[in-house]
Amino acid sequence: MSITWSCRLSVAQYAALGRSAPAPRLECADCGEQVTFDGSYRRQVREAGVVHEIFVRRGFCRRCNTSEALLPEFVLRRRRDSTCSVGAAVLERFEVEIPPDAAAFYAGVPERTVRSWRQRFSERASELWQVLTALTLEWGGEHPRRTRNARRPGGSAIDAMALVWNAAQRRPTADVPPPWRLANVIVGGELIATRVSLPFPIITRLIARSRAP
Repeated sequence: MSITWSCRLSVAQYAALGRSAPAPRLECADCGEQVTFDGSYRRQVREAGVVHEIFVRRGFCRRCNTSEALLPEFVLRRRRDSTCSVGAAVLERFEVEIPPDAAAFYAGVPERTVRSWRQRFSERASELWQVLTALTLEWGGEHPRRTRNARRPGGSAIDAMALVWNAAQRRPTADVPPPWRLANVIVGGELIATRVSLPFPIITRLIARSRAP
């Protein structure tokens, strides 16, 4: 089990801190009790051709006797590559205007892996669109409009990411991460998972929960 939380550090910055990398003290998703830290484990995250080794904290709920990994927002569950690496590859596929050096995020990744990211994103775009649109409206954002991008498989989800990010920026207490990292927090690290669901409750600090193993 895991919880995805909003981390403002880059992958390299987080990795450089080693075991001292920060993690929030969260509440248990089941009972609401504050979890205690319960050690950490090593994990690899690849970005811009560099494989970083990070330490992921574990949170333990004494009441429920359960342990959960506390994943920073740049980590995709069951994926080695970072959230921004996948995001850059998907945006390039949909011909969205991105910075010239964005492709460097997924440098060295096999082409078949990049194709699998794009395919999985397209397959789950409808569910992502529903989740992100619902939250956009809940946060007082704009209702999605049909754009040229939305006519392409996966394009509607990209539009929804932009709208929920804009809505989040208008929230007075929000510390808003970049769009792809925000979306990954919202769906609990499952941005290109087999199935996308909206974990409740979404905490005001943009911390989302995922209860899947």
